[in-house]
Amino acid sequence: MIETFREFSFEAACSLPPHQALQRHVFRVCLHLQGDPDPVYGWPVSGGEVDRHAQPVIRQLHNRHLNEVEGLALPSTENVARWIWDHLTSTLPALASVSITRGKDGLREGCVYSGRARSFSRQPCGS
Repeated sequence: MIETFREFSFEAACSLPPHQALQRHVFRVCLHLQGDPDPVYGWPVSGGEVDRHAQPVIRQLHNRHLNEVEGLALPSTENVARWIWDHLTSTLPALASVSITRGKDGLREGCVYSGRARSFSRQPCGS
């Protein structure tokens, strides 16, 4: 069993109660993929395959007002991570978890989401 990751980013605006002001963030999304290693390359899923499934999902969020995206009326990092998971888990069965962060370097917040019951020990990408 091996775990690899692929990182994406997107820019979007959102607002969350009690702070109703619209804020723009750069979100970093890390997809953790787990499975048996390919006998030649060692990865559980090729990067091209991950991109083919993930890019359309990320494009649905890029340069959007997240509160207006169906299913993201309250776009906390936790809800965005779960939304991405829900949109990828059927097409990327090797998906183990979704890490998402937002904010500036040195002042970043985020979460790790997995729809499967498991313990979390990993750090988000770039940590």
